[in-house]
Amino acid sequence: MPLFPFLRRRHRGIIPTFEPPSSSATPTATVIGERRFRVDVPYLFPKDMPEYDRLTFQHYFLKTLLGGNYVAPIDSPRRILDVGCGTGIWGREMAQPFPGAQVVGFDIEPHTPVSHVIEMPSNCLFVQGNILQGLPFSDHDFDFTHQRLMVAALPARAWPYVVSELVRVTRPGGWIELVEAADTFEHMGPMTRKFMEWWHNLESKTGFDASLMTRLPTLLTKAGLSQVKESILQVPLGAWGGRGGELLAKDLHAIFTNLKPVYCTQLKLSEKEFDHTLQKLPQEWDTRHTYFHFYITYGQK
Repeated sequence: MPLFPFLRRRHRGIIPTFEPPSSSATPTATVIGERRFRVDVPYLFPKDMPEYDRLTFQHYFLKTLLGGNYVAPIDSPRRILDVGCGTGIWGREMAQPFPGAQVVGFDIEPHTPVSHVIEMPSNCLFVQGNILQGLPFSDHDFDFTHQRLMVAALPARAWPYVVSELVRVTRPGGWIELVEAADTFEHMGPMTRKFMEWWHNLESKTGFDASLMTRLPTLLTKAGLSQVKESILQVPLGAWGGRGGELLAKDLHAIFTNLKPVYCTQLKLSEKEFDHTLQKLPQEWDTRHTYFHFYITYGQK
């Protein structure tokens, strides 16, 4: 039996408009609660070593969840793009089964803490830039364009523009794949509801909207893609769901922990209240048999 047998398909219906900034700001960062945050881009998570460790852990969890690094029916791509590549681990792994392809990672950070100690495959290339200012690639440049978990990096109004950029740089016949998480839980308890209330309050202050991730097929269809497919993965959250549930609980708990400086600063929460609520979550997820949803959408240009 597969580790994650909780899958169903749906199709839905979006959305606002966005004008990209005319020029990039000088990269700056600040430290909040001993965590490093970018202040020049609307990114809610820290950009530091603990977060890179979490992203590496999350990568292996998602790889297990999906049964590999991608689900789109790609064949033999010559050029692969990973937008918001973070640690770069997805691209490094994609370079192995496709040694004849060039894999390009694109991210706002000039390098990662691991980039100096891990040898990059010869067919990997990193390009720094801000997706909100457009992709610095020519039209029809890539056979496979991949973007993962940018829900807390892209304001709601930017999504149609960003998707249009993903489509622009993908060649006719090529594939685009988005892997996202929304704010969708099943069997929530009071502590989870409190966290979601905080999240929605934060969204109203920052312009994010995780619910858009449930409507990715509409975005891709409106951008002109065909053969758009969506999979909704309902994953057990907590030890009650076996090894997969344990891994997801660990990742989600780390995500909430990493958001603590933003929550406490933006929403004026006390650290005591935050920590108390956070501490109660794992037991609540086990008691309630909570599920969390991931959304995987791909389409062909």
